[in-house]
Amino acid sequence: MSSTANVTVEETPLTPAPQREDIQPGRRVRLVNISPASLNGLTGTTQVNAGSRVTRLDVLLDESSTEFLRRDHRVGNTRKVQAPAADVARKLVTRVPNECMFFAENDS
Repeated sequence: MSSTANVTVEETPLTPAPQREDIQPGRRVRLVNISPASLNGLTGTTQVNAGSRVTRLDVLLDESSTEFLRRDHRVGNTRKVQAPAADVARKLVTRVPNECMFFAENDS
């Protein structure tokens, strides 16, 4: 006894690639996919940039991210980022590419 099964396959709609977020100065962001790796996951506030074409912004890290960076053992292995001094509450990271930032307003 031979039977043929009818199988229907539904097409899976293609999901568009996520659009790059339009990061503006004064927004709370989380750093992702950035080099050096010691900056990944840190949060801070974007700063005003004098340039008219904004593809990179400065980020003022919050106090907890600055403390985390101060204690991160990987910071000593790179020349790109220096460990914050003991008296620095919030470190400024300069010229961070916008594609390495995501909004973090709802992060706790």
